[in-house]
Amino acid sequence: MEGNIPAYYSDVSFRLSHALDKVGLSEHIPHLYVFGSQAEATTTQGLKSDVDILACINDISVLQSTPSLDTSGLAYIMVSDASTPPGYVKLQTMNRDSVLPRHHSFDSFGNSVLCSRNFYSANYWERHGPAHKKICDSGHSVDFVPAMRIRYWPCQASQWENRINSYPSQAHILLIKQTGALLVPVGHPLSPESHLEWRISISYGEKILVWQFNSTQYKCYVVLKMIKKHFVQPKCGDKALSSYHCKTSVFYALQSTPSFLWQPENLLLCVELCLRTLCQWVQIGYCPNFFIPEENMFDGKVYGHIQVQLLAVLHDLLRQEGKYLLSLSCDGVGQRLTHLCQTFLIDSVNQTKDGVESMGITIVSLTNFIAISQEDIALQDLDEKIGFVKKICCAHTTIPEVLRCFYSSSLGSDLASQCLAYGVIDKERLDIAHELLSLGCASDVTSGRLKLAAFYLIQDNFIMAEHVLHLIHKNYSYLVSDWSTIPTEGALSKMLENNLSVAEFVRQYVALPVLYFQSDIHCMPQALILKMFLSRGCDISDPYPSQCACVDPKFFLHYLEYQCYFQQGKASHKMAALNNMMWVVFYTNLKYRDSALSLLTCCLMQDGKYMNAWKVLCISMRLQNEHNVAMWQIAFLIKDAFRFLNHRQ
Repeated sequence: MEGNIPAYYSDVSFRLSHALDKVGLSEHIPHLYVFGSQAEATTTQGLKSDVDILACINDISVLQSTPSLDTSGLAYIMVSDASTPPGYVKLQTMNRDSVLPRHHSFDSFGNSVLCSRNFYSANYWERHGPAHKKICDSGHSVDFVPAMRIRYWPCQASQWENRINSYPSQAHILLIKQTGALLVPVGHPLSPESHLEWRISISYGEKILVWQFNSTQYKCYVVLKMIKKHFVQPKCGDKALSSYHCKTSVFYALQSTPSFLWQPENLLLCVELCLRTLCQWVQIGYCPNFFIPEENMFDGKVYGHIQVQLLAVLHDLLRQEGKYLLSLSCDGVGQRLTHLCQTFLIDSVNQTKDGVESMGITIVSLTNFIAISQEDIALQDLDEKIGFVKKICCAHTTIPEVLRCFYSSSLGSDLASQCLAYGVIDKERLDIAHELLSLGCASDVTSGRLKLAAFYLIQDNFIMAEHVLHLIHKNYSYLVSDWSTIPTEGALSKMLENNLSVAEFVRQYVALPVLYFQSDIHCMPQALILKMFLSRGCDISDPYPSQCACVDPKFFLHYLEYQCYFQQGKASHKMAALNNMMWVVFYTNLKYRDSALSLLTCCLMQDGKYMNAWKVLCISMRLQNEHNVAMWQIAFLIKDAFRFLNHRQ
């Protein structure tokens, strides 16, 4: 959402929050002790949510490891093998000498396991996944779900706590882990042994998280469910997008945003943040479970024409910038909102300040011209560049000052690369390169500073690199625009209020991508070198030539943070940077996603997370199966993995 927030969002958010109060979503929401929307109080009369009844089978013990003593009664141990999908387990019997009841079978390894299919059958009830559904006389449906309780935190979710920055709190983490989990009788839809598999459900933990929602978070979740019911289901069917997917998007949004964002004046912004998250998941066909991210909750649901239709619906909603709320039929929210807004929304959409639109187009034209100029100077020989920059510095009345900064940044990176290429460090030329890169920091919010931080990392000057990266973080705000979009009305209004020139506006509010050319080969990450020389013709819409490599600034910021903290041995900071990288890659709208995936793979391999790196490469190949650096990285991954295994042996 950065750089694209219409001015009317705050006013509409207040009115939407008030309209939802009128349909029963006030701040005083009761806490019930059943499962589903009824228990979470995240439903309204118009949503007609199901009543979920969970029945735990207490006479069966489920263990995660083999006990040292004999277990009395019927007991099973949770097992998973190479063919068991993440988030699922098989229940292997531990009572080998006793007569086993029905519903047992042998898996592909010859182990006696408990079948999940038809584990519990209820007469006159319709089977839906793990639930048995029955329509009551009132028109509401009741879902009866048999389950078995795991008293301890499941092993497959053991890394969940390590991936957390600030949400949820440590107190809630402890409480959630103490509740354990459930096993429900349903297998993975694409697994050949689905009839033998049981899904891990952390319903208690999810209910605890939902109970901690503030009023805005509750309302955001409910609006998403209304959008699903009104816009998605009529076009994509009931199974394409579920309330659980919506809830998961809220969890991830809370984990990646500051808590002060979730206020009534930002309700619409929060809804659209979750919609963008869902859109990103649909685009890559991967919805990560909040507790076990390796589990793809889109498997068997979002694929083929359903995926295409769902993506089209979400894109259309995001293009409307909130106007779709006026047509929400659930509980008459759209009509209530229209009445509350009266003519404000229409007037705000149609009203533009004098010169704002033309100013925005001028800034986009300038940033595109900057990109072309960067390319021109990068393709010149080093001696010609030095002479050219000297002329610019002497004749700054004819060359825009902002372009001098970009030329300086490109020249500094080129000069540093030339010095490092010779093996013998030329300190005088490196000092000149540092001076030029420092001057390039005045180019825009990010790109010049990121090149300077990368230069410090190459020099093993981690203190200065960390300092520059901290400054970039400090200068980032929601007003920052990327180079290809017209800045927001709010950002342009700020430009008018502060009487900023176009050049100064670019310095303060525009984040350009980081460009590396062949002449910068000794100052750039290896993954970008591979992309430059191996990814030919991969994107015809890419404005830059194949002899360069581009990376989105926000992702590159987290990548450099990871490298800086990795070299300094700051494990917690390193993991935070890695999590931020994964968030930006999968849940934001990147222009150069292939570059980001390549860099993310390198970091995962560097950290020894070979399976995670493999999954990222598979996603990259799914998005683009030709002219993709991932094909080469797969070979490097296999080589490193074998080397790691041999070293352990």
